[in-house]
Amino acid sequence: MSKSNVVYLIGAGASHANIEGAAGVQGILMKHLREPLSDSVSEYVNKLLNETDEESHAGDSNEKRELGETLQGLVNEVISENVDFEHLITFLAESPSAKHRDFATVLRLTFERVLRERLDAIEQTLGDRRFELYAALLEIHRIDSHDEALRAILTINYDEFIEDAIRHTYNKEVDFGVVVDTPDVAGPGFPVLKLHGSFGWKDSWPIGRYENDGTLWIPPGIQKNKDRYPFNFVWGRAREMLDCDTLRIVGCTLSGSDWDLISLLFTTRVTNESKQPYRVEVIDSPKHADRLKEQYPYLDIRSVLEIENLSLGAKFVARLSSSTEKALEDLDTKERTRLDQALIRGDNWFRLFIEQYGEALTTERGIKITEDSEPTLSRILASSS
Repeated sequence: MSKSNVVYLIGAGASHANIEGAAGVQGILMKHLREPLSDSVSEYVNKLLNETDEESHAGDSNEKRELGETLQGLVNEVISENVDFEHLITFLAESPSAKHRDFATVLRLTFERVLRERLDAIEQTLGDRRFELYAALLEIHRIDSHDEALRAILTINYDEFIEDAIRHTYNKEVDFGVVVDTPDVAGPGFPVLKLHGSFGWKDSWPIGRYENDGTLWIPPGIQKNKDRYPFNFVWGRAREMLDCDTLRIVGCTLSGSDWDLISLLFTTRVTNESKQPYRVEVIDSPKHADRLKEQYPYLDIRSVLEIENLSLGAKFVARLSSSTEKALEDLDTKERTRLDQALIRGDNWFRLFIEQYGEALTTERGIKITEDSEPTLSRILASSS
């Protein structure tokens, strides 16, 4: 049986869905980090404002207090809910003022520390449950009789949830597209391309495992400097992996800060001379998918309500509208009303996708999902029934 090649692109929303699905109380999206980020930056500025001669070299304390006064207004901007943190870092980094460029560096390092602390706390609280949706997805694609082949996973995340899920599910290491200092393992690793680097990578040559000494990453910002090694290799490999049949996007906003990523999707989808453009399916709220359709019409985006494989779209429609399985456009007025009301809820769409996918494999393909062969998927399906 010829299998369809599928690539997943995962963002912070996908890892957050794992945490949420495991009843975690701490989030990792920017809206969840804003308060600790603001507190940390305020603490930094207050330290400058209260600098004394005893704590500093002679003459430096006045200069630091002046810097604190200059930056105090910007701290209020960081606290504001309407300010995009990535935009702020970029604008400061491009400032003609050395003081503001240095402050951009402070913001990057603060973001790294705050997110690392949050991820460490989540690991201590949730353990392996922090990546159970990823594990269930991998178990789905591990089924031999399934008609989809998982070609690669692309991610813009700094966390290591997906790597841990792969080691847990496949008992093999990860192929990052570049050499990273990992234990020797038999057989090829599973391809995971970390487009923005990783909190697990040390900024060294050869690339080592992070040991509290310099992270190899592309920090938050509008402009992503991917021209140097290893990012030029990773992005080149991602272009090769996107010679696929379907791209599923999970937990990515595809905002203006992701312009390089959007360009990658456009060029690989539209300029491929060897095959038809791959399908783009957004595993997220259909409302979010609709917004992306309007912003990027050239990507021909489909929501979860429109996935053709295994009639998943029709199954989603039936579940949310309390109707029989049918296409979105075939709903009557009452069914459409129920669907619209359901879409207002803050559902975990990644988990819903896993549930629908697993159930469809059993009903449409007659595949038996067992606790022995697909333990995580089996547990999720059992809890949803």
